[in-house]
Amino acid sequence: MKNCINCSLCFKSSTWHCPHCGFLPAQYDNHVSFVCEEGIAADTFNPKIFAKYATIDTSHFWFSARSSLIVDLVGRHFSKATSMLEIGCGTAAVLQAMKGAYPAMALSGSDLSVEGLRYSSSKKLGANLYRMDATEIPFTEHFDIIGAFDVLEHIEDDRLVLRELYRACNPGGGVILAVPQHRWLWSPTDEYAGHVRRYTRRELVTKVEQAGFQVERVTSFVSLLLPLMLLSRLKQRLMPLQKEIDEGFFISPGINRILRYVLSFEQFLISRDMSLPIGGSLFVVARKKPQPTNSAKIDV
Repeated sequence: MKNCINCSLCFKSSTWHCPHCGFLPAQYDNHVSFVCEEGIAADTFNPKIFAKYATIDTSHFWFSARSSLIVDLVGRHFSKATSMLEIGCGTAAVLQAMKGAYPAMALSGSDLSVEGLRYSSSKKLGANLYRMDATEIPFTEHFDIIGAFDVLEHIEDDRLVLRELYRACNPGGGVILAVPQHRWLWSPTDEYAGHVRRYTRRELVTKVEQAGFQVERVTSFVSLLLPLMLLSRLKQRLMPLQKEIDEGFFISPGINRILRYVLSFEQFLISRDMSLPIGGSLFVVARKKPQPTNSAKIDV
């Protein structure tokens, strides 16, 4: 169901016109917008990064491996899901992978950044795209899956976001989350990317459970490449930050291929129900359990 951001009415309709107060969200750059201009101040993501991501979001070893792992987790935990919302869809690399793997699934994406939505729209995936603040999601029990991949670390009140995800998720459905892990990996790269925090496993699991979800799977990712991440942090002391970041994204095809093989092996281990203990990223899969009194249960 849809939520009116003006009067909070929860309603079913093919349009966003509120039947109670008559409110209609604005259109911004051909997307329904639930964000006032003042809300842009809450966006900590550097818009210049979109231009970099757009050129490599399907070929770079980290992006492609992450998308592949997400597709696999969807198949393993939510095989009967028919709808998915990605919070902070950026250049739509994940939505593109989901479209290829599950063409019948109804896909939606949201981003606070207009720049991100422009890149997402250019891929013409047929997904519903919204300009939306993750702390105020205008849906209630609407999606079987909600994904937030490297999003929570950008938001001060991540607990509020998790509660919003819980409300917007269908009973029986759930969330897949990915965040940067290990506080001891904090570096100027995190500051450049607009991160508020890096997570510990206990911290993220606790926050997810406090939001009402039941955690089903927790694993680190980018584990075998952790020494390279540490080396990258050391290199920041020897060269300008911008140059170091560029070199981390724009690597030779041969090295990119080798690193992709390494992460493919990690994905293989995770697909065999192994939980990797350390790594640059942390993945959590959690479910919103159906309420016993709710007759309209969704088995995903």
